Amino acid sequence: MHAWGNVHPVVLRCGVPTPAGYTENSPQTAQVNNVTWFQQVHSDHVVWTAIRKAVNVELTVPTHYEGQGAFLVDLGSAISAAIP
Repeated sequence: MHAWGNVHPVVLRCGVPTPAGYTENSPQTAQVNNVTWFQQVHSDHVVWTAIRKAVNVELTVPTHYEGQGAFLVDLGSAISAAIP
């Protein structure tokens, strides 16, 4: 696990289970840099899970962060290169 930010940090966790509600056809998915991201929106944060064959990666971002897609772009390249 890695977290950054002060009061409301962004948290990155590896080795998480596939989220409840995820299917390959879920409308809450996005493809970024060859990574399938599943989005779960909560009142104060958004959980993005990178669905991988080997290991899933979860990114929790407070809702007040604008441009959350930039996290997916930045992390997606690294995840795609490192995790099948």
